[in-house]
Amino acid sequence: MPLTSLAFIGAGGFLSPGGASGCLTVLTYHRVLPQADPLQPPDQIDAASFDGHMTAARSCFNVLPLPDALDMLEQGKLPRRALSITFDDGYEDNHSVALPILRRHRLPATFFICTGYLGNGLMFNDVVTEAIRRAQGPHLDLSWLGLGMRPVSNIAEKQGLSKELVQFVKYLPLAQRQATCDRLWEACAGQNARPPLMMVPEQVKDLAAHGMAIGGHTHTHPILTKIGLDEAREDIVRNRQALRDITGSTPSLFAYPNGRPNTDYTREHRDLVKEAGYRAAVSTAWGVATRESDIFQLPRFAPWNVSPTRLTLQLLKNAHKGRQAVSA
Repeated sequence: MPLTSLAFIGAGGFLSPGGASGCLTVLTYHRVLPQADPLQPPDQIDAASFDGHMTAARSCFNVLPLPDALDMLEQGKLPRRALSITFDDGYEDNHSVALPILRRHRLPATFFICTGYLGNGLMFNDVVTEAIRRAQGPHLDLSWLGLGMRPVSNIAEKQGLSKELVQFVKYLPLAQRQATCDRLWEACAGQNARPPLMMVPEQVKDLAAHGMAIGGHTHTHPILTKIGLDEAREDIVRNRQALRDITGSTPSLFAYPNGRPNTDYTREHRDLVKEAGYRAAVSTAWGVATRESDIFQLPRFAPWNVSPTRLTLQLLKNAHKGRQAVSA
């Protein structure tokens, strides 16, 4: 074992203790791309970098299935340097790229799936990114959005515009968000088919068959604070039932879409998730979970596309400073 790994393990035993005072780090990923894509945000990691992350995780941490880790957390029996791995949304590359890497390293993970996009669906952020990818320069007329003429003649310009538009449409009402994405696609890509970026149900079932946990992530990925409570309840319940139909097992874990407390979900939505029958839920607030954490508002850590050494340092820092409670 490299000396750096031994040093990290020693530091991790102090910064991420076990037992009754133990803490659990939960990593969150979305896509694992075959190769780096300059149009994607930095949190969309490529296969080589993800493999490095998993090497570091296996070398320096005790990687646990999230359901088991939560049992140990509640019982005060976590090992030192406890870590779980999660994925959000249900991208096809989770199965074709991430799963083989996880299996090679013999690591478990939990996949939170939006059932409404499985098969031929495409999430709104990907409609934006893939539309801008296909835009023909030098400019794109976005005056219908109040954004005027925007340059799209090179990758850097497209990358900046894609990031801006994703944030622009994210918090629109669901129907308006869909209509905006449809019009943007038509303006940039015409009648071309949208790329199939999401898993099909058979791939979700295969993840479960390989021992991966499957969790809920709503059916249509709404920002829960932007829809009514009855609509939110229906979307949460529909998603859970669909996952049960696909895998033959009712999911016990849930991830809030976008996941920021008091911005993307509130205490009322936390209670809806509990009412739906889930045993725990994760947010995207940074930190580590402890026995004092709200089991329905667990923090996670989103690693940027960094080297394995820097990732380990980030995780240890997060374990040391991330014990504040998450509360909506």
